[in-house]
Amino acid sequence: MENVHNLFRRVRKIEIHTRKLVDQLVGGDYKSIFRGHGMEFSDFRAYTEGDDPKLIDWNVTARSGTPYVKVLTEERELMVMLMVDLSGSLRFGSVNLTKSERVAEVAAVLALAAARTKDRVGLVTFSDEVHEYIPPEKGRSHSLNLIQKILVAPDHQVPANPDVALGYLGRMMKRRSLIFLVSDFRFGPGKSRLLKAFSRRHDVVGVHVFDPRELHVPPIGRIRFRDPESGQTRIVDTSSPAWRKQFSKAVTELKSKREKLWQDNRLDIISISTADDLILPLRRFFSLRKRRRHH
Repeated sequence: MENVHNLFRRVRKIEIHTRKLVDQLVGGDYKSIFRGHGMEFSDFRAYTEGDDPKLIDWNVTARSGTPYVKVLTEERELMVMLMVDLSGSLRFGSVNLTKSERVAEVAAVLALAAARTKDRVGLVTFSDEVHEYIPPEKGRSHSLNLIQKILVAPDHQVPANPDVALGYLGRMMKRRSLIFLVSDFRFGPGKSRLLKAFSRRHDVVGVHVFDPRELHVPPIGRIRFRDPESGQTRIVDTSSPAWRKQFSKAVTELKSKREKLWQDNRLDIISISTADDLILPLRRFFSLRKRRRHH
């Protein structure tokens, strides 16, 4: 277990590092983009022609002798859930960060943004099983606790299966919510059957974390590769034309499968590299979503 003092320093460092981005999100588009997730009761008023008959409250109507309808208003707070992938493939990192470290930063920004807007935020971590579930609550201390849980969570040397987490959340979350699925989306075949149904009931946003070396490896001769999920190692010649052709084909196939998954399930996607600044892709996403919402 990580030393408590060191853990506090890491949590504090992430909070300070992401504060500017959180300020930008909260001060700008966060509320306008993600509002409208449901309606809640506000008051009663007398029925008028054209009102939806489904909104008639029969108890009040019976007592008053006059038809009354419920007045509904947009819910004042969001229910936000962070779905965080802990599978083995996130151990990889070739620049300054591993993918799992970038995942922690992204989750920190989203959790702190929810805290600043007084929305409820929760957490579920998963790989091929659900590891931890924390129900949505409000407040900065709660959000910092979520960040701490993500930082101390071990990577699991197994592939990711999002359906185990989606199935679990489907039983726990009865109200329409905003779900951030933070992952590298290296899902095996047949392991996303629940995603389409889930995205109909909830607002699901995928946060795709990747490393540039997953897309391009320079020709630097023989190097050792280790599969973070199986633990197997092998030596490859990155200068070999045959290997480079094989690698390029594998990258193209994986990209095609990933994009088909997003399209089939109509997911909004934010792609974030371990090598780039965290702010720009998030700002682009919020700007695009704002324009789409206003059309």
